[in-house]
Amino acid sequence: MKKKKMVAIFMFLVILLLLVILIILRIRNSNENKNSNEINTQNFTNINNTNDIITNESQNSESIEQNNLENLIISNEENLMEGSENMNNQSEDIKINLIVNNKTFSATLNNNETVKELISMFPMTLHMSDLNANEKYHYLDSSLVTNSSNPRRINAGDIKLYGSNCLVVFYDSFNTSYSYTDLGKVDNGNGFISELGRGDVTITFELAN
Repeated sequence: MKKKKMVAIFMFLVILLLLVILIILRIRNSNENKNSNEINTQNFTNINNTNDIITNESQNSESIEQNNLENLIISNEENLMEGSENMNNQSEDIKINLIVNNKTFSATLNNNETVKELISMFPMTLHMSDLNANEKYHYLDSSLVTNSSNPRRINAGDIKLYGSNCLVVFYDSFNTSYSYTDLGKVDNGNGFISELGRGDVTITFELAN
């Protein structure tokens, strides 16, 4: 009888131990699941934060690219407008009158810095000397900006600057090895040339009305 009682107590203790082990395992599993959920939640949060950062960076990059593109377009438009204005300014020739023996002849001058400096002296009456029976020249009191080159050929009616202060009006055509700054040309070359004649002449230069 005593032996049976001891066996029953032993069995009870074994069952109790098993219950305690099961409870400990359950609690441990519960903690592990909780920690795993917390880790997963944190990872999910980090992933969302990373996605937000990437999205913001992408949006910022797109915004910067769009701003750069807009600035580039604006800059190109301004350059085109400026270039167009410069072309218009360069294409607007300047009309002047040359008065010889009380007769007026029109001429067209280029729109360049040399011409602008020259017409700032207008109106002016110059005694022009004859040279080589093909040109009339006069040395101005002040020098002008130059952009000289060799034209290879001079045409009757050409108006040019030799050096920085020698104004030349040609009344004959010929080949040349000299360099000049081109100013323009008399519109009616034949009538003007016949009026110049040979020898020195007085010419008045003025802006056309």
